Amino acid sequence: MWNIELLKQLRDMTFAPLKDCKEALAEAGDDLEQAQEILKKKGIAKAGNRAERDTKEGIVKIVEIHEKTVGLKLLCETDFVAKNENFQALFDSVLNKIAQGSNEITALADLDPALAQTVEDEVKEFMGKTGENMKIGGVFVTQKKPFIYNHPGNKVATIIFFEGGNDDIAKELALQVTAMNPTYVSFEDVDQSGIASMKEEFTAELKAAGKPDAMIAQIVDGKIKKSLADVVLLEQEYIRDGAKKVKDIIPADMKVIAFVRMAIWS
Repeated sequence: MWNIELLKQLRDMTFAPLKDCKEALAEAGDDLEQAQEILKKKGIAKAGNRAERDTKEGIVKIVEIHEKTVGLKLLCETDFVAKNENFQALFDSVLNKIAQGSNEITALADLDPALAQTVEDEVKEFMGKTGENMKIGGVFVTQKKPFIYNHPGNKVATIIFFEGGNDDIAKELALQVTAMNPTYVSFEDVDQSGIASMKEEFTAELKAAGKPDAMIAQIVDGKIKKSLADVVLLEQEYIRDGAKKVKDIIPADMKVIAFVRMAIWS
């Protein structure tokens, strides 16, 4: 005969299926603490069988915690799970743990190995309870103070690092990055080897077309800038006014240093 009260307690504490709770209690001899440990281990083991399933939903959020700016992308399979309060509680728990790590982190690999294992085990344990594949898709920690923008729905978040100017312009830049997903801040940030390849390609095309040598360099420069405009933040069309480029809305005393965009869908 099952101890109904213990069974209820175990389910409330672990969210595990009733069958698994019964088996864990039987294996543990009705020892509640031991039954929890059994379910934890089984949950992590089951998680490995789901690791290849697509994770196209989840939560992205960037917040200030412990005087740090901390971002997390936690992925799952379905929007139904992403909206579940238990998944949201898992997100908050992992986010707080990551905030306890190093001051500057741009990837999960930057975390202290013991801390990384702790958060990965927590996610895998939750996977065992829900039956969905889940994984940490990205982390970010800095002690710098950027402007933070979390888009409604928690599917994309952006931070802007800047000097001078004001938060109103920083917000406009964050909205631009969120909507248009640039790769670079300015032309100066573009990989020079890529530019060299483009220059070589355009020069060959223009020579083959019979353009005068004296004009080629100027034409090539224009073609490169036009080709890169969509991926360079300052050169993009401003989302509120297509007649302007983003650089046109930035006051003279403001310098855009960098941005970070975290999103469920790129």
